[in-house]
Amino acid sequence: MSWFRGAALAALAFFAAVPHAGAQGASTWYLAEGANNATFAQEILVGNPSAQALKVTVTLLPQSDAIAPTLTKTFDLGPSARLTVRLGSDFNLNGSASASVTAVLASDNATPADVVVERTMYFPGATQSGSHNASGVTQNGLSDRWTLAEGSGGVFETFVLVANPNPTPTTVRATYLTGTGESFVTEQVAPANSRVTLYPRGEHVPLASADFSTVIESLTAGNLVIAERAMYFDAFHSGHDALGVTGPSTTWLFAEGFTGGNAETAFETYLLLANTGTTDTVATVDYLLDNGQVVTRTYPLLARQRFTVWVDQEGRTFDSRLTAAAFGIRVTAASPIVAERAMYWGTPSAGDPTMPTFPWREGHATAGTIAGEAKWAFAEGQQGRFGAAATTFDTFFLLANPQNIPVLVQATFVREDGKGIVRTLCVAPNSRSNIWTAEFPELAGQRFATFLESINSSDPACAAVANTGFVAERAVYSGAGFLAGHVNGGTRWTGAIAAPPVAPAFAVTSVSPSSGRLAGGQTITITGAGFQQGAKVLFDNSTWTADRNANTKLGDVDQATAVVVSQDGTTITAKTPTRDFYNGYQTAGPTTVRVVNPDNTNTSLANGFTFKLNVLAFGDEYVTGLINGSPGVAATPFPARLEASLKAFEKDLLNSSTGAATGSKVLQFGQYVTVTNGGSNFECASATNTGCTAQSGQSRFPALADQVAAANASDAFDAVIFAEGVNDVEAGVLPNSVAGALRNMVASARDRKIVIFMTKYEETNIGTLSADSVKALGDAIWGVTTDTSLGVEIYRQSFFQVPTVGGRPTQAGYDRMASDLFTKLTREFPLQPCDARNDKPGKGCPRNP
Repeated sequence: MSWFRGAALAALAFFAAVPHAGAQGASTWYLAEGANNATFAQEILVGNPSAQALKVTVTLLPQSDAIAPTLTKTFDLGPSARLTVRLGSDFNLNGSASASVTAVLASDNATPADVVVERTMYFPGATQSGSHNASGVTQNGLSDRWTLAEGSGGVFETFVLVANPNPTPTTVRATYLTGTGESFVTEQVAPANSRVTLYPRGEHVPLASADFSTVIESLTAGNLVIAERAMYFDAFHSGHDALGVTGPSTTWLFAEGFTGGNAETAFETYLLLANTGTTDTVATVDYLLDNGQVVTRTYPLLARQRFTVWVDQEGRTFDSRLTAAAFGIRVTAASPIVAERAMYWGTPSAGDPTMPTFPWREGHATAGTIAGEAKWAFAEGQQGRFGAAATTFDTFFLLANPQNIPVLVQATFVREDGKGIVRTLCVAPNSRSNIWTAEFPELAGQRFATFLESINSSDPACAAVANTGFVAERAVYSGAGFLAGHVNGGTRWTGAIAAPPVAPAFAVTSVSPSSGRLAGGQTITITGAGFQQGAKVLFDNSTWTADRNANTKLGDVDQATAVVVSQDGTTITAKTPTRDFYNGYQTAGPTTVRVVNPDNTNTSLANGFTFKLNVLAFGDEYVTGLINGSPGVAATPFPARLEASLKAFEKDLLNSSTGAATGSKVLQFGQYVTVTNGGSNFECASATNTGCTAQSGQSRFPALADQVAAANASDAFDAVIFAEGVNDVEAGVLPNSVAGALRNMVASARDRKIVIFMTKYEETNIGTLSADSVKALGDAIWGVTTDTSLGVEIYRQSFFQVPTVGGRPTQAGYDRMASDLFTKLTREFPLQPCDARNDKPGKGCPRNP
């Protein structure tokens, strides 16, 4: 097991649940903490485990100084789905506010419906380097007394948040219990349907440097409240939060703690014990090591005091087995107490690599649980990235089995789109296990709620019984090196958990069009599921040479450009990688289309896209292959001969460092080359004069190019060979008019990203044309190829002394034309990048130094 999956997950696994968090009557919820402003960004998360659509109403209970233009808003929540409410964009809240959340069936807009609710806050501002999370409290979970074991001054800024969901004001008393036996009291009135913020160090000077626990009481008869505590450090770049508990217990369980780390990150664990009673007691703490050993310590707890256990220091001074250790914690006390666990992590200290330096990178805290449950619910969960430049999230579920029999845990994940997955995990007796949602491709790039339950199992390896209690917690981490993180215990659940419609697995199912030109730059649509924002699209072919990208300064020419992922992650539009002379074109043929998500998960479709060399030979009867005499058409016009030659073409491979031939050859185009015969007998490039066809070449070319492209659902042609002009001159058209028509065709080809080859004839007997006329035509054609205003490179090919009879090529003449063009095309479509054999004068080759 890797450190990340082992020790790092140990650092994540702090199981917590509080006595008030039951899900009975879970249609109305309250959240004590909440703020949205320049420092904080808040989200309210609502999970629906039922197969029915709901209406969810969020009502803010703002602090008196908050700017809250909208107090109530209703949202749709589909069956087996998760809802995210953003207090910034959805409410325009500027300030602090508690909240209530209610859910009813959408079918009648009246019948209460059970949901699970949490709240997550990110800070500070745009950097969001810190985060914390807490569960809501149901109507039945409200109390007139709350206890928070943790609280501190010094490097911490501690705040106690109390929500008053009552229609009348409530007087709140806070009693702070320090580690020295001193206690301090503050009373404050919480307005109706509002909240108050207590600032201990601002209320009592000694608390600016003291550790303390807090007891919150409602002094207004019949008015029940909710209390949370938030602590920040490093100028509000980091912090944690915990919901209070409504009563002490003689037993508290924590599934794990961690005092180790690696070269980049070290962790430390604290146990916070509050004796809120009036008599002294003793707490026995068992540290349950991974190897089955138990380290036991006993701590005296004086009445009305708080006690801190620094577990790392226990390993240094009491028992070395607690150094760089992963462990569970069991706390038992002679009299009821309250227990929390806090953890911090950061860069290892130079003198002690197991101790993080201050300021810590981040921290989180939670209360313990007093017993296991058969069902747990979580509203928060995120995996992967949400946007090309967004932070990466990782979610972990930590499962502890305190029983002497196995527990088979069924996890139901429901995404925001109403789809989900169901997975199971066997947790051995008196053991613990972890679920890392990155292992489920269906959750990549998704936000989700999660419902856990113990079920029956007939498997002898996991002889589990339904409704066996276990402990569950969820940790969410974001950013590099766990830059931010929060932790929360699950909500006890009693209702049914419906199986969601199955979310499709991360996969590529089709690519359309499935083939296209070798030069690339063509738009394709990839269909599948699980595509994350910021995904890359790669094209893999085992025959492509090793120095494909290593030996060039150019970008990754096997990677798609202009990648756009749909919001639901089911389609990608992209452009195939553009190839040119300097990149090298590589071999034609099928490739594997591979999608790589930002979290480095990837999926592929074998033979998903085929690169083809598509060449258009465009012109007059010299292209169609007319000859004088019977049968009137050459057995093999030059386009057909050229195609046959290209299919058989083998290219020597070069050594990527020396440029010398390796002795190996590769079939560059093979069967994946097509030379389309786009000839039209007696066509003139520029005119429809007597002796010319009714449509000129300059009007026919763009229509033909688009027609073929549409038929193939792609940008069909890589290259076009223009062979025209003779008929124009024979019909009395001036060479300059031919040049103008060719310029129009060049512009059309350029705009379609087609590589252009231009031909002319030299020392060839062409019908009734004089040598001067042939030369004048040739000079005009060559003038087009040097016209820089066209903004495109044109490759030139002279047909020199082509055998003709009566002004038309013989079969040998057509073969000669095909041979000349074959040499030209194989030169201008090189296999490898920076092939010196194909280097162009004055262009150079962008090799790496």
